[in-house]
Amino acid sequence: MPPAPALINLPDEARLIRLLARVLQSGQLSNNGPAVRELEDRLATRLGVEHLVLTSSGTLALQVAYKALGLTGEVVTTPFTWITTASSLRWVGLRPRFADVDPDSFNLDPAKAEAAITPATSAILAVHAYGNPADIAAIEGIASRRGLRTVYDGAHAFGSLYRGRSALAWGDATALSLHATKLFHTVEGGAVILRDAEACARARLAVNNGLDTAGVPRTTGINGRLSELHAAVGLVLIDDIDAALRERRLAAEALRNRLAGRGLRLQQFNPDAVPNHSYFPALFPDQAARDRAAAALAGEGLPARAYFDTPLNRVPGIGDGSAAPVSEGLAQRMLCLPLRFGASDAERERMARIVETAVARRSPAPRSALADP
Repeated sequence: MPPAPALINLPDEARLIRLLARVLQSGQLSNNGPAVRELEDRLATRLGVEHLVLTSSGTLALQVAYKALGLTGEVVTTPFTWITTASSLRWVGLRPRFADVDPDSFNLDPAKAEAAITPATSAILAVHAYGNPADIAAIEGIASRRGLRTVYDGAHAFGSLYRGRSALAWGDATALSLHATKLFHTVEGGAVILRDAEACARARLAVNNGLDTAGVPRTTGINGRLSELHAAVGLVLIDDIDAALRERRLAAEALRNRLAGRGLRLQQFNPDAVPNHSYFPALFPDQAARDRAAAALAGEGLPARAYFDTPLNRVPGIGDGSAAPVSEGLAQRMLCLPLRFGASDAERERMARIVETAVARRSPAPRSALADP
């Protein structure tokens, strides 16, 4: 009997048990053990990068990137993202300066990012929203002209490509989340990818309490290491990730075709990129239709997520008081539809009909700046 559809990409149980047994027999569960080192090597090869350090979370990967690059002052970023993109800046004493997003790609608008730069700005932090790569060429061009660093939050982007390379291989640094909700994961974990060897060396010291490989203190740091048990999950999943990406792409393409012209607006993909379809964001005509669809899907055992439902420029302690009308409009109307591993065509058809019903029941409302023509 085939396994039930799952929202999480689960590792093969038999192979994971064998690998966990090997880890336990080794007697080393942490402290840069062989499983962590193997996973770092395999990820670097897979992503086509030289400098990669595994961490205990994607949030910590961002913080280590800021420290390794020596960022100061302000960082221009998007308000339409998960909270830790910006809270990680605040946590290390940096100030997020928000620039609005493009209404079609849902990614940081390069022109608005450049307009937000001040003399205190040290970097641009862009997000590959829902696995759709940002306009990397434009962002890198702005950073080069203005003497800034570039950091990418690639939490959603494992398997996404930009101009034939991994989307995670660009910028001065990219942070990767390996949380269980991601297509490739280690249950909990992350990674930071850095352009140059010196920054990578600083990152490696930082996640090891500032200690070098001989255990000698060299700088300040924290315990940001990934355990051998978490790395084992990644070593099993990396063998199967191509099949998982292929399944997600086919499912997303089928659902996009089914919902085309049904009153929703779907994410416009970067023409220079190949997205991984990590999530399936759908922009509803209004918040009421979005909420009806979410409730109806949940009632059918198909949990959808209003992701992201709070623009970060409005979050106390994080927001800078700026206006971001596009992000605020998206937050009210966005719903990520569930693409479960192993789901059938019948399940996707059932989901599409629920969404159509929710859209069709909507009441007339004033048109907004994000309204469909």
